[in-house]
Amino acid sequence: MAELVLDVLSDRVSRYGAKPFLRHEGRVVSYSDFDVETNRAANLLLRLGLEKGDRATLALGNRLEYLVLAFGILKAGGVFHPINPALGDAELSYVLGHAEPRVVFARAEDRERIARVAPKARVVTAGAELAELLRGASPEPPPVRVTAEDASTLLYTSGTTGTPKGVLFRHRSTGAAGRHFLEALRIVPEDTILAVTPLFHGNAWGAAVTALQAGATFAFPETFHASRFWPLVHECRATVLYTLGTILAILLQQEPSELERTNPLRVVLGLGSAPVRDEVLRRFGVEHVAECYGSTDAGVVTITPFGASPRPGSAGPPVPGVEVRILDDEGRELPVGEVGEICVRSPHRLAEYFRDPEETRRAFFGEWFRTGDLGYLDRDGWLYFVDRKKDIIRRGGENISSVLVEKTLREHPAVAEVAVVGVPDPVLGQEVKAFVVPRAPVTEEELRAFASARLARFQVPRFWEFRDSLPKTSTQRVEKYKLREEASRGRKPLLG
Repeated sequence: MAELVLDVLSDRVSRYGAKPFLRHEGRVVSYSDFDVETNRAANLLLRLGLEKGDRATLALGNRLEYLVLAFGILKAGGVFHPINPALGDAELSYVLGHAEPRVVFARAEDRERIARVAPKARVVTAGAELAELLRGASPEPPPVRVTAEDASTLLYTSGTTGTPKGVLFRHRSTGAAGRHFLEALRIVPEDTILAVTPLFHGNAWGAAVTALQAGATFAFPETFHASRFWPLVHECRATVLYTLGTILAILLQQEPSELERTNPLRVVLGLGSAPVRDEVLRRFGVEHVAECYGSTDAGVVTITPFGASPRPGSAGPPVPGVEVRILDDEGRELPVGEVGEICVRSPHRLAEYFRDPEETRRAFFGEWFRTGDLGYLDRDGWLYFVDRKKDIIRRGGENISSVLVEKTLREHPAVAEVAVVGVPDPVLGQEVKAFVVPRAPVTEEELRAFASARLARFQVPRFWEFRDSLPKTSTQRVEKYKLREEASRGRKPLLG
């Protein structure tokens, strides 16, 4: 029988009860206390009417209650549904309308807009309201039996169709999460894993689950501040850092300090860190900087092994239990070195696309999940990512659907056509640029204000260019690769 993440928690409580599990802004929560508080959260959810299989949404920033509620949802038999609270109104409305949560836990400043777009959900605000409700809930284990086949987690991706896809996982795969990092990063119970990304992001959530699997400690701040980073590392005695290449690049731009030189970090897992890997090793004195390849749908697929020499362009071989094949469009396996679609067979992958059986069917060749990404394998099985079939812009760790941004801009009456692409950025990896064909006079400032009122801040294009036409194929599809090639050749974009 598959081990559930709740089984892992129960075992770690019995083995490490009084040991710190969480460190956050000067507060420390032991494994035993965390178990009790998650019982309270589960019983609160049951009292609020949550039934097995119901979604419960967390639209919160980084706080201890986030993790308490997340595990409380799982203990109550609900489906943990994290979202970015900074989503624009249109995307927030779609996601909550599609997920139909029974309960939403939100920041006080978001209560009204969430209640407006999810009128059937019970909205509970973090702070005094949540604290009072938790105090009144029972600390005893909830009377719910959860199985490996029950739904556990619902994540939404930035879809290429302009509407995010709901990625549903079962407890069978949730329980396996994080184990692959224990050997790859040599994580032991004595480690403290620090993450400085938002908890709704897979990077920070992965750090929390990895710490639980190891019986280690997980530390996280409310927000990332470059000037406070090294004091935080020393304060929590962090030995492992989960972060993004974007953040590492920011840290490398800071002036060296004594705290940096004497830091206790030994391992960094940095998504998108390859461009700065050597400088991080040299300047911060860590033993290993790991890269990994994966996705919301597929989970973690590969990781660069501890001590292995890096191979340019590769994020390593598959993690234990995961198989990778490179297949053509008909599902035939391609030979070593030949580019095709990266397909995986993994215990970590999604169970299905929520309420979308057709999309689920298209996503598989039998047991093999189609990632939508292009790549190839070398003779040792190391994976090399080449390009994305899915037209996603990756900006500083955020995945942005260019189609969603285009759809929004086309709603402006002065816009006839628009194409949105990612352009290279030395810190964020990519920035968002919009190529606009106007049908009436319109300014960059007008379009930026229009987009800002409808999209999250990170989705609003930074660069704009007005054109008489866009490059197209004979079937009138915009040739975005030509627009990207222009940017890559160094053509200076018009600054926004």
